[in-house]
Amino acid sequence: MTMFRSALLAATSLFATAAAAQDAAPQDSGMAQASDIIVTARRREEALQDVPISITAVSGDSLARSGVSDALGLQSRVPSLSLTNQGTSRNELGFAIRGQRTQESQLLTDPPVGTYFAEVVQARSVGFAYALYDLQSTQVLKGVQGTLFGRNMTGGAVLIEPNKPVDDFHAELRGQIGNYDMRDIYGMVNLPLTEGLGVRFAGKIRKRDGFTRDVLTGRDYDDQDYQTFRTSIRFAPTPEFESNTIVDYIKTNEHGTALVGTAANPAAPAIAGYATLRGFGIPVSDVVGQFAAQQARPHYRFASGSGTGGTLDAYQTQPFERLKNRGVTNRTTYSLDTITFKNIVGYRKLDFDQVMDLDGVPAYLINSNRYRSIEQFSEEFQIQGKAIENRLDYVLGAYYFVEKGKDGSTSSQFPELAIAGSGLPLNTPAATFLNAYAGSGKAKTFALFAAGTYAFTDQFKVSAGIRYTTDKRNARIFAYYPNLGTCLFRVDTGTTSFVPATLADCPQTNSKKWDAFTWDVTLQYEPNANLTTYISTRRGFRSGGFSLRAASTEELQPFDPETVQEYEVGLKTRHPLGGATLTSSLAIFYQDYKNVQKQTSSIDSAGNVNTIIDNTARQKNYGGELELGLIAGPLNISAFYSYVGVEISQGRQPGEFALVGSPHHQMGANVSYEIPLSGNAGAINLNANVSYRTKQHLDKNDVLATEPGYELVNLRAGWDNIFGTGLGAAAFVNNLTKSYYRVGVIGIYNEAGYISSVYGEPRTYGMELSYKF
Repeated sequence: MTMFRSALLAATSLFATAAAAQDAAPQDSGMAQASDIIVTARRREEALQDVPISITAVSGDSLARSGVSDALGLQSRVPSLSLTNQGTSRNELGFAIRGQRTQESQLLTDPPVGTYFAEVVQARSVGFAYALYDLQSTQVLKGVQGTLFGRNMTGGAVLIEPNKPVDDFHAELRGQIGNYDMRDIYGMVNLPLTEGLGVRFAGKIRKRDGFTRDVLTGRDYDDQDYQTFRTSIRFAPTPEFESNTIVDYIKTNEHGTALVGTAANPAAPAIAGYATLRGFGIPVSDVVGQFAAQQARPHYRFASGSGTGGTLDAYQTQPFERLKNRGVTNRTTYSLDTITFKNIVGYRKLDFDQVMDLDGVPAYLINSNRYRSIEQFSEEFQIQGKAIENRLDYVLGAYYFVEKGKDGSTSSQFPELAIAGSGLPLNTPAATFLNAYAGSGKAKTFALFAAGTYAFTDQFKVSAGIRYTTDKRNARIFAYYPNLGTCLFRVDTGTTSFVPATLADCPQTNSKKWDAFTWDVTLQYEPNANLTTYISTRRGFRSGGFSLRAASTEELQPFDPETVQEYEVGLKTRHPLGGATLTSSLAIFYQDYKNVQKQTSSIDSAGNVNTIIDNTARQKNYGGELELGLIAGPLNISAFYSYVGVEISQGRQPGEFALVGSPHHQMGANVSYEIPLSGNAGAINLNANVSYRTKQHLDKNDVLATEPGYELVNLRAGWDNIFGTGLGAAAFVNNLTKSYYRVGVIGIYNEAGYISSVYGEPRTYGMELSYKF
């Protein structure tokens, strides 16, 4: 840690080094200009080279050429970015940047990394992974983004920018087939209707059998069955006015995610309870034996038996996962000389329903039904412009956001223990003891912000911004046993604790309001067009809230916002090398992280697993990212390395790992090479992507949830515009080396007595045909 602080201080010498290099570097080159990527990290269009923030930007064409079709593929291209399952669904990803992540996202529990589609935040990431088609770019902003993007951006932000309608007609049709009976159809058509009015349609349908199979039922899991589309309308009747409207939709109907039984803890009270009953001759499940049997099975095979009926099956249905996510976005700009007025409005509706087995063995330890019905609306108004002889670029804005709905669950937890403990016959239906957490809530936010960049000289600039945010949360929880007709919630008055006698008195509510100032200051020095150095400090906060799984007064207490003060130094270079261009980006960061929100799970005397979120911790996150790029005619190479370290200085729980959901080290490289063929035969495009990550802890205190390091190798070869016909063909393989790795766990080994795991995709391969016209 001391060495890192020394390195951070020493890095400020970059400014002096840059000044010495002012006369040594050439001012510009045509190749350097061609390699510029336009980003919107500061809510205006700028060249990536000029923005004093650690950003990874990848064009939509580059993603398509390398075969990246969902968000999981981004982590093989972006340093410091890790994606794991959030909760129990592959369709809900947990984004971690610079070591900041959340274990579970509920309606009133927000992640530290924001996901944006067309400049509108998507508060729940369910379905976001499937938005990566027909894109202009994907941008990953690393570090605190609390001024221009607001709350919950303490780790960073992922910005998805779809293609807009353009003034010429073109279309594309693409189909894929592959192993696991994969079928994928993508289509896009761009139609200019009249001058200044155009429409663009894009969508895809994908179906694939699951790669994990239940040996007891023969049913497959980890399948894909979704359809998604978007319609974009651009209206620009004059050069000064432009309005872009997008309607997007995604629907899934899948068997769901396989949670494979990994290990049981014989000493945990619940698991020990099964052994005790068996010792008395009561024929309950041999839980430890079932987990042991799972260890002998081949990869991607497990024995759950869910959905086969019987009294222990509380839901009497096969597991499933269904999602609908639809949204409407509008961005309108109007320019007057040096001032631009911009309005961004968005609406989104999410419906999610899931039944699944959370243990992955036949014992029916914990089965659950999780459901969501959530709406969000946001309105943002900006004034952008230039002043003081165009030396000042500024943006002023106001922001409003509201999210409301239902986020609840029911579950059957250790039904054999509940039945035997109640003295009932073992054939009593497990549904008798079904518990329900019917949560609902509302989050409302209002903010004012201002930011600007002032150029003191052509080489030296100062950027600063400030934002004031108010945040209010309202929670309602109804925790009860629906089939027993009794309340589950434990009310604590301070002197006594009791459970309400009637269901009418069972629902409980709470609310709280917070406000905060966030800000940033950046010093930027550009001695020439090919060299940028900066040093910055930024302050951000992540919203407080409530747990909608609360079963007691203590659990329904609000947790407060967490704050991050970040310091970053960076260096960006661009070196013209004859007909080639070499670029580099280096960032070193240090974060002082206070009032850290942490989840703690426990199991009560009734066998219920409960979660408390508190603010008892303080930690330091530190590390750096290095990116290199080389464009040399037909050859395009990009590579990265990142390191993240975490030091918990206060509130560390017994056995807790400091860094969870991210590895300390990540590295990767992507190589593309285009071979033009003679005449009009087209071109061959070759792409290889290799990434490696060291071990990572998927749970904060379960040793058995630690995943060893692994590599992923993806290859793709294509023949574009075959003999000038517009036809294309390609072959691809992902996970060439058959790495067997986990992307998520249910880690309750110490609390409830077991771990179950979600595994990453095996080797997949296929072929593609396309036609552009």
